[in-house]
Amino acid sequence: MSAYAVTYAYVPENDEMAEIRPTHVDFLKSLHENGTLLISGRLTECDPLGALLIIKGDSVEEVEEIMNQDPIYSGGFVSERLVRKWNIAFGAIEGTK
Repeated sequence: MSAYAVTYAYVPENDEMAEIRPTHVDFLKSLHENGTLLISGRLTECDPLGALLIIKGDSVEEVEEIMNQDPIYSGGFVSERLVRKWNIAFGAIEGTK
C-alpha cells in the first residue's frame, strides 16, 4: 500500500454544512480506526478553507472511491478535491511504501 494526499477545498460555510459535519467526523473516525486514514486536519490559512488527509491505499482510483463516501464530499460541500500519490522522502508511515 502507498500513502495518498487528499486535499479538499470547501464551499463557504453554511448551516447545511454545519449539520452534516458530525457525520463527516464519524466517517473519518471509522477510516482512522480501520487504518485507512493515517492523519488529517483542516487547512485554515487559505482561501477557500480546506483539509488535508493522508490515506493509505493501492491506487488513486481506490482512494477516490473511499473518499466518495465522505458525507461532506457526497453532500456537495467540497468545491475541489485532489488525490495524489505521496512519495514520502523523509520519515516513514508504517505500512506504506
